[in-house]
Amino acid sequence: MAQEMLGLSQSNYSGVHSILSNPAMLTNTRSYFDVNFIGLDFFAQNNFIYIPGNDYNVWKAMRQEELPTYGDDNHNFLYYKNQRNKFAITNLRILGPSAMIQLGDHAFALSTTVRVYVSGNAIPWEVPVLGAEGMDYKPLLNINFEDDDVDFTTAEWAETSLSYAYNIHKRMDNKITIGITLKKLWGISGGYAFVNNIDYILLNDSTINIKNLNGEIGFSAPVDYNTSEIPDDGPIVKGSGLGIDIGAVFIKQKYVGTKKLKRLCGQRYEDYIYRVGISILDIGRLKYKYNAQRHSYDDVSVFWQDFDTINYNSINQSVAELSELFYGDPTASYRGDVIKIGLPTAISIQGDYHFKDNFYFGAFWIQPIRFNMRTMRRPAQLAFIPRYESKYIDVNLPISLYEYRYPRIGLSARFYFLTIGTERLGTWIGLADLNGLDFYFSLKFSIGKGSCKKKIGDGACSNSEFGYSDKELEMFRKRK
Repeated sequence: MAQEMLGLSQSNYSGVHSILSNPAMLTNTRSYFDVNFIGLDFFAQNNFIYIPGNDYNVWKAMRQEELPTYGDDNHNFLYYKNQRNKFAITNLRILGPSAMIQLGDHAFALSTTVRVYVSGNAIPWEVPVLGAEGMDYKPLLNINFEDDDVDFTTAEWAETSLSYAYNIHKRMDNKITIGITLKKLWGISGGYAFVNNIDYILLNDSTINIKNLNGEIGFSAPVDYNTSEIPDDGPIVKGSGLGIDIGAVFIKQKYVGTKKLKRLCGQRYEDYIYRVGISILDIGRLKYKYNAQRHSYDDVSVFWQDFDTINYNSINQSVAELSELFYGDPTASYRGDVIKIGLPTAISIQGDYHFKDNFYFGAFWIQPIRFNMRTMRRPAQLAFIPRYESKYIDVNLPISLYEYRYPRIGLSARFYFLTIGTERLGTWIGLADLNGLDFYFSLKFSIGKGSCKKKIGDGACSNSEFGYSDKELEMFRKRK
């Protein structure tokens, strides 16, 4: 869940990071100017292999302590012995130089990001068991397996984004903001493989009877497919694309102010009772047209003997032999030299309630939207986020449900310009199985609203929260 970076995106001090969950949040932060220097988010999770938390945790891994061993084969891991479909996901997001500025009812942001995304979904439970135990694992031999809708997708790309938010409606204590982020994408590499259905029997460690298979693979990478040399002779950027985020936020404000301020630094932060936002993130796709191949296997079958003796020396050799195996022709599986991979599109709802003073209660929900099996899948998540925030310190304690099944507790803290967080605290301190990792941080600089130095005749800038002087604010409260 750290891929949503709740400690960065949900705070009123989020600044340019507010666009991560909703571009409409840009006009509703406590900063009118915000610059991100560098940031990183790393998240990995699977539901197959693990190391018990009592035996190992992230801190031990960082100290390079020796891994525990299990069983006669001395594996460094155990695996969950159930028959649920498996998933695996890795998400890396590098937050490059980025900035936002608010000008009254308008806010703008420019951001740079590098993203790496790997996801596997609906992986048949028997496949990783065979990988762990070996193809001669007797309990899984001579069983007819039928599996559907298995997919694996990976993409590596850079993006430059331009965001805009506008307070479209302000009446009494109600405010509505809309926002949009436009992204230019540069694909470095990408690939996918999916199986619509497969019907097979593993007879022994060298023979498999694939009775029926429907699937497709596509790839584009900086590799010479004949020699396996890296990089290839082609361009570094293998593809391109466009992405869009859109969002809206409704805010029930605490106070209503109409005072016009002439100075940029004198903009008011408008406190609220609650706010509710909705957004659709990562609409778009990458189109790879350099060093790309697409292969399809339609209603094919094979009785494959001695598959354990095959040795592939290059990518072109492997796809040619698979085509020969299924079709009797080394080129019959080839379908084209362009592939398309969809971004991890999702719909999200964010809520926040200002409980008292510096204390807030937030809620966050995100649900993936997939248009086809060539689309990266973003995990479903639901979170409740108690939070303390002030000018110099933020503390978040997100309590979340990953994929509506796996509970977890996180912790993030901001110390003025530095934010560090995780949504899986248990894996760091040994209270949860080590079956993944998440961590994020950001280093940035902000200038708060109402931060003008006091001038004669312009006392309104002396209050950092609302843009009014303390005396004016107290008078306003009494009148209300």
